[in-house]
Amino acid sequence: MTEEAQQKIRGLVDMAMSYVIEPMRLSVPAVPETLDGLVEQLKSNLVLDEKTDSPSSTQDEEPWDGEAFGVRLANLGKLLANDVTKATLACKPPAESKAVIKMVEALGETCFRLAGFVESIPVKVAGQTYKNEIQILANNIFLATAGLMNEFLEVKNEKLLQIQQQNMAFDLKTGGNVKGTGAGAGAGTGTGVGMEKSVSATAAAAAVAAAETAIASLSSEGLADKSSFVKEDGYLVKTGIVWEACQIFEKASRSNRQAVAKKWGDMMSTMEDAIAEVQEMIDTNDDKKDSNDEDDEDDDEDDEDGNDSGDESDDSWGEDEKMTEEEKQLSTRANAMLKLTRLLFKKLQQRCLDVEPSRTIDTSASLSNASPSLLGTDPTTAGSTVTLKQSDLALMWDQLYDRAGGIVALTDEIATSLYSPQDQGSIIEQLKELSRKNQDCILMGRLFVRGQAEHERWLDMCVAQFKKILDTVVQQQT
Repeated sequence: MTEEAQQKIRGLVDMAMSYVIEPMRLSVPAVPETLDGLVEQLKSNLVLDEKTDSPSSTQDEEPWDGEAFGVRLANLGKLLANDVTKATLACKPPAESKAVIKMVEALGETCFRLAGFVESIPVKVAGQTYKNEIQILANNIFLATAGLMNEFLEVKNEKLLQIQQQNMAFDLKTGGNVKGTGAGAGAGTGTGVGMEKSVSATAAAAAVAAAETAIASLSSEGLADKSSFVKEDGYLVKTGIVWEACQIFEKASRSNRQAVAKKWGDMMSTMEDAIAEVQEMIDTNDDKKDSNDEDDEDDDEDDEDGNDSGDESDDSWGEDEKMTEEEKQLSTRANAMLKLTRLLFKKLQQRCLDVEPSRTIDTSASLSNASPSLLGTDPTTAGSTVTLKQSDLALMWDQLYDRAGGIVALTDEIATSLYSPQDQGSIIEQLKELSRKNQDCILMGRLFVRGQAEHERWLDMCVAQFKKILDTVVQQQT
């Protein structure tokens, strides 16, 4: 392979890596205390024009079709996967430099198109959570493409090798979730730019299957020779990894609501784990109590025989301490609040995410004084209803997700803090914080169900139940 061909490949690797962009963190200001204040906050954070700092009119907002965008994105992923396979075939030794240059340039052009396509997503209308999901999927493709083409360089790209050597579990099938990042990943802080240090057997098999599909497809068109690849060929695995990354575009969210719903499922799973951990802690404590009672009886019998029963068994070393009755009561109350939080999340999922909310909402009560620039029309002239714009809903879902992420992180902390010996004062403060954060999420939920009396009453009862549990905990400690 000539130096010119090597330079083309090196340029492609550098370009693909330059397209890897860390997703933006959600930036949500302090939560207002009233629904009226929330509406004003949404207005100030979304409707102000970036250039003029003046309210934008409803007519300035162009509609965004997530379904059409998703179809084009999936097709672009298929095109890139085919170009990657062709470039790999051209670069495999013995390589013809002219063919290498041609295929690498074509692959670079497709990468450029994909990067521009992702960048074109209008965050204000499409939503930040959606944009982050697509950006992470694109990052996976760019890194996988760079990793594949780096294999053909005589002098490897050191920066890329360092990324590949990071000890991060990278799951392509779930859209690039980086495991081991803690609650922050659930809250949208993961970068999605890590790559596996090595491909697991299952992932390698899936990658080989994907690559074989690619080769078979191109072979049927007379563009590839299946005999040029063998099962043990490392290029085959790396090509398959790119194909898998591209195929995930077909399952990508088509709206901010869908993107938040995916994250919501992950958060619910984390919360279930926290509740199960606390319940197991309580149940195990009861078992320890029964066991200790039996041991006490055995000790009494040993004492009557004159034997020394003061030494503890080595088997008990390292075990969690048995809760006191007071600690058990606090753990039970705390778990009741965690379970109520889980129920709140299920209701919010049903009311805010499972179905597309109505864009027409009641302007009675506090919303009658809300800014017309947020609601899309002037309440004083529109009667009893106003219409939310696509951008309003996008930001509402982003704020709902951001607030929920903080709750999930806190539930995990509470579960960990309940092990004996407990710092009960600290736990009570955590429960107060959980109650406050739940109120913030409920406030967001009220905006979605505004004017729906049945759902508003349920949220009222939920608020009352949180207060009842918290009051019981506080009174118990006084």
